[in-house]
Amino acid sequence: MNISREEKVEMFKDMVRIREFEDRAQQIYREGKLNGHLQTCQGQEAVAVGAIRAISKKDIVFSNHRGHGHYLARGTPAKKIMAEFYGKVTGTNCGKSGGMYLVDVKRGMMVASGIVGGNICLAVGSALASQIRKDGVVTLSFFGDGATNIGLFHEGLNMAALWNLPVVFICENNQYAEATKREEHQKIKKISDRAISYGMPGVTIDGTDVIKVYKTVKEAVERARRYKGPTLIECVVYRLTGHSAGDLGAYRPKGEEEKWRETYDPVRIFQTQLLSEGVLSQIEVERIIKEAREEVEEAVQFAEESEEPSVEMAYQYVYQEKN
Repeated sequence: MNISREEKVEMFKDMVRIREFEDRAQQIYREGKLNGHLQTCQGQEAVAVGAIRAISKKDIVFSNHRGHGHYLARGTPAKKIMAEFYGKVTGTNCGKSGGMYLVDVKRGMMVASGIVGGNICLAVGSALASQIRKDGVVTLSFFGDGATNIGLFHEGLNMAALWNLPVVFICENNQYAEATKREEHQKIKKISDRAISYGMPGVTIDGTDVIKVYKTVKEAVERARRYKGPTLIECVVYRLTGHSAGDLGAYRPKGEEEKWRETYDPVRIFQTQLLSEGVLSQIEVERIIKEAREEVEEAVQFAEESEEPSVEMAYQYVYQEKN
């Protein structure tokens, strides 16, 4: 499964764009400019980019509360996501959802779920519809390690396996379920081992390796498209920030975050790889970072200048609108 130089560069651009976007969004939140909660995904960029690049335009994605990276990787404009954070009418949900319930149906991004594990059974339903229609569409479901303790996870995987549904379950194991370290809420060493009890393949991979993520998800997607059933993929990563933008992570052991950031930062890892391979030069890397920052600043300006929703909009888009 060869990956061209151009594809690697585009992957790196997407990862940098996500990192810059999330860093800026977190800063804005801490300045008190955003309401509600904001869960960012620094440290998980390789999973979003690798997995999304492994699917076709017709495939469907169900994201979660930490899903901004999934949407950016799929092509949802940064300015529309940022406008949603600001609660403006130009946002993905007309300013009604904030960062936890983004949606971009025309790009196959179904509404994200703020409920832990909440999208898993929705993804199974999507896959069942695809199987009935025989349209060859595969559905991805993203969730964290904490969600694998939820009943929806076990019910969803059991049904998907039993009916050989075209769905791929992607667990972004970022080491913490909010503030609870994974070893304190699960006795198993690998989350992928849970796939055995449902008779589906399960694999654990380095989630900071975007190429590994891409190849693993691609194989699972192609298997699902042939109606050979679902796969559970555990991507081991580290959440480089707190659970939400207001969480400073005081519950973590001293030095843990610094160690992971130094060793397992996916953006830094891929940048080093591309430099060593001669795919990019240092000047090109700096240009990519600069362009990403400019794009994010444009998104912030767009969001701040966008119109506030009217009172009447509170009653719109609650139900399916009739033509």
